[in-house]
Amino acid sequence: MKDKAMWWVVVADVMAVIVVGLLLWASYIEREVANQQAEENAMAQLGQNAKNYDFDLALTPQNCEGVDGTVDVVLITDANYMDFTRVAINSAKQTKCPNSLYNFYVMTLDVYDSDVTALKAMETDKVKVTVLPQKEIDLFYIRGTHVSKTSLLKYYIAQVLPDLDKVLYLDSDVLVLHDLNELYQTNIEGKYLAAVKDPSWFFENMHVLELNLEERGFYFNAGVMLMNLKKIREDNLLAKLEDYTNNNFRTYMDQDAFNVVVGDDVTVLPFKDNTMNFFFEHVDLPTMAKYYGENWQVLEDVFAPATVLHFASSKKPLGTVVPKTNFFYMLQRLWYKYYRDLPPLEE
Repeated sequence: MKDKAMWWVVVADVMAVIVVGLLLWASYIEREVANQQAEENAMAQLGQNAKNYDFDLALTPQNCEGVDGTVDVVLITDANYMDFTRVAINSAKQTKCPNSLYNFYVMTLDVYDSDVTALKAMETDKVKVTVLPQKEIDLFYIRGTHVSKTSLLKYYIAQVLPDLDKVLYLDSDVLVLHDLNELYQTNIEGKYLAAVKDPSWFFENMHVLELNLEERGFYFNAGVMLMNLKKIREDNLLAKLEDYTNNNFRTYMDQDAFNVVVGDDVTVLPFKDNTMNFFFEHVDLPTMAKYYGENWQVLEDVFAPATVLHFASSKKPLGTVVPKTNFFYMLQRLWYKYYRDLPPLEE
């Protein structure tokens, strides 16, 4: 009797697995049908004016004559962002000028040994990768919140790299589409960092106003920062960042902290140095062109000259399904170009 009961338990478990599998498959099919319908609806609404973005973005050609500098780059990652980090490095390798030398310093938190091996495998004679394991950050206002503890590792870059006076920090969810030397040679003497103005100044105005940045007149994005590590160490900026974070809960924790703590000691970079993908979904192109001092006529004008393309919103290219009539589709195609030739990560 006992054996028969166990048999029925096993049968029930197997049936449950089958049912769950069928439900997941049905859900997937439903999403695919919905996406296809959305694309067809979009095409129908736009009629003959519908634009299909199923083609490669034509990037602005670059002149590599005389470009042979060394660029020190810092990336921060954990196991969840390893694919993005590898794509960022791979894109930089493929778009740099032949004589440029890139030194990547990858600060890691909770990654696997196989992840470290995958990062080191990306080295060439002109691209060096140094992996720097870190400990978890324990600041008061990030305990029990949604804020990524990994992202706050950028506070400690100057401390982790005491022999460097300057680095280019990049978020992992970027593509490097042109050589980094021009950006890296930006003059930041007497400044803590250089960064690009963030479009959220317009569509999240209440949030940035809470930071009392009206006098400075802009809020910058911390996903791409040319950092003056020498000045940061001299002025003990780390203590100020930690103190701000311990005493102020903010929506964009590390980005808000950098915006407040550096004050006016920041140089504004052109939009091409941190071309954020999400602004066109919130603010019209003429408004943004005026804000950034550009003469953009179409979206391709914005992204073609990008040195760094930043997938700064919650919508990331990996695994996201969008209709071909959505401009994001073109950017996603570009990201997958540098993802497809990477070997899969080991489990």
